[in-house]
Amino acid sequence: MEQERKLGIVVQSGAANRICCVVVYSASALASGWKVVLHLVNEGLIAFRKDTAKKVWASLNPKDFSVYPSYYAPNVEVFLKNLQEFIKSGKFQDWPDYLTMLKKEYPDRFRIYACPIAAAAYNIKKEDLLDIVDEIKGGESFLEEVYPGVVMVF
Repeated sequence: MEQERKLGIVVQSGAANRICCVVVYSASALASGWKVVLHLVNEGLIAFRKDTAKKVWASLNPKDFSVYPSYYAPNVEVFLKNLQEFIKSGKFQDWPDYLTMLKKEYPDRFRIYACPIAAAAYNIKKEDLLDIVDEIKGGESFLEEVYPGVVMVF
């Protein structure tokens, strides 16, 4: 019997360029038959707040929602401008909408958990988060669920 392939992603940054990677790797793994588990910590948790999520890709100012060396600023501006154009033209979906679609398409293989320590530290409750966040669960539960899979950090 073949072992289930699993991908765990620790979402520790709410930066636009990091959220983009979370979406791409989640979608790729799910389409390839993997189970995917996201664990939201630190600013990654803030990105999944209902009042924050749609703002991540909305700003053209790279300093608002991006992490990069300062000399990359012109390239990050191009990235954000193109991303916004892709969304407006319908080539891409905004990331919360796309992850919502993935949750509907892969309900048994895509889980999203918020770290209880980060939630307490940022004073975030489950009801503050996007509906796609399944529950608040600790790192030990996350690691146990993705074992012996691959874990990435963004």
